[in-house]
This record gives sequence, C-alpha cells and structure tokens, in this order.
Amino acid sequence: MRSRLAPGCCGGRAYIRRGNNPVWGPLVTWDRRDFKKLFPAISKELESSGSSAVEAGEESMDEPLRGFMPGPEDYLSRCKTDEEAMEVINFLHKRGEISGEVFDRLRRQVEECGVRSFGPLREDNYYLKKYGNRRGR
Repeated sequence: MRSRLAPGCCGGRAYIRRGNNPVWGPLVTWDRRDFKKLFPAISKELESSGSSAVEAGEESMDEPLRGFMPGPEDYLSRCKTDEEAMEVINFLHKRGEISGEVFDRLRRQVEECGVRSFGPLREDNYYLKKYGNRRGR
C-alpha cells in the first residue's frame, strides 16, 4: 500500500471532519490489484456501478456546494471590521477548529493587511446569489 498526501494549498494535507473536530491527515492511494484482493465485494460493486466519472462530474455541476465545508477564510470574508475578524479567529482557536500555527498566521494577516485581504465582503445569501437555487431544475 502506498500513501500520498493530497495536493493543494494546505501543504499536502487533506481536511477530514470527525465529529465536531477537524482533522488534517494524509490521503491513501491504492494499487487497483491490491484493492481488489483486500476488498473484492466493494471492488466488484464499483466496477459494475452504472455511473461513470463523467456522470459524477455532471452531478457535481448541479450541486457545486455538496460536501463544502467552510474554512476560516470563508468565515473571515463575512466580517466587516478587523475587530470582528480577530473575534472570529479567537473563537475558532478556542474551539480547537484551527491550530496555533493557523491562528498566528490569520492574526498576522489581519493585523498587516486587514480583513479584506481574505476577499470581498460576503453579504447575506452570498451562496444563494452566487449559485442560485439549482435543486428546482
């Protein structure tokens, strides 16, 4: 079994939520033959499933926010002032949703660049306006 870290801006770590606690951990990739040997029933089910990767991609286009978990930057984009942003950062750190390293980085960014460095202000109904009501289609 080979393991590989997920690519991305988070230093190759994948965001996983267990209960109320966010966890950063490596993603595991499998060799197809090893997976078939260890999990024959699941492998057979995956191979015989009617949906293809293209169909799965089309479904995700219908619901682009499915599985979306907002991060600290998303919360900070809703803050109107630097003081509000600092309160949010302190709250997330106190609840254990961000590490001390991320806590320091976010505080420094707010102090040096301001809250708008996380993006434009996201008003109420931001996601509804941006993505619309796609369920009714």
